[in-house]
Amino acid sequence: YVTTGDKQATIALATYGELFSITRQAIINDDMNMLTDVPMKLGRAAKATIADLVYDVLISNQKLSSDDVALFDKAKHANVLEKAVMDVASLDKARQLMRMQKEGERHLNIRPAFVLVPTAMESVSNQVIKSVSVKGADINAGIINPVKDFATVIAEPRLDDASQTTFYLTAAKGSDTIEVAYLNGVDEPYIDQQEGFTVDGVATKVRIDAGVAPVDYRGLVKCSA
Repeated sequence: YVTTGDKQATIALATYGELFSITRQAIINDDMNMLTDVPMKLGRAAKATIADLVYDVLISNQKLSSDDVALFDKAKHANVLEKAVMDVASLDKARQLMRMQKEGERHLNIRPAFVLVPTAMESVSNQVIKSVSVKGADINAGIINPVKDFATVIAEPRLDDASQTTFYLTAAKGSDTIEVAYLNGVDEPYIDQQEGFTVDGVATKVRIDAGVAPVDYRGLVKCSA
């Protein structure tokens, strides 16, 4: 376990990795490419695992260790917008929820930087956020779009697996939201190779020691239909 930041969040570290062997015959037949290609692919997979853990925190709505309340809680954290759709009105309400968050009695005025959406919502999200104007009562009358470019759309297929209509507003990088902690601060996968004893070839170990946990709710807003 590690305790990180001024929020005093406790994060359990775990080891994620893979051990595999390449036989001498395979090495010879593959003109040595396998010795570099496979470890690199597994290294990328190890880092992708960390991203899986981050999105799992969002989707499963894990509890904060600081108050033992779910990350998204309408009553206690005021960061849930229900009956939301991808339109100007919902985005404006969600933005207001984030900007109205407080530290004690002081408003934090946190501005959303990203909108995390399932890929099913990518096109409509970009259309809403990048449009210069919106339609008024007169279909030909262009009204300034108040949410134009207020945040960057990030489409993530991991979200589709849980819901194709739920999306999230997040604050800029550097804001306390979801923390990724690494053992001794090492955020690159560890790769080690040695000649195998149980196989006539080379054994390779790829691992990364990390933990992910929610540390603060105020830089996040969940919008669900």
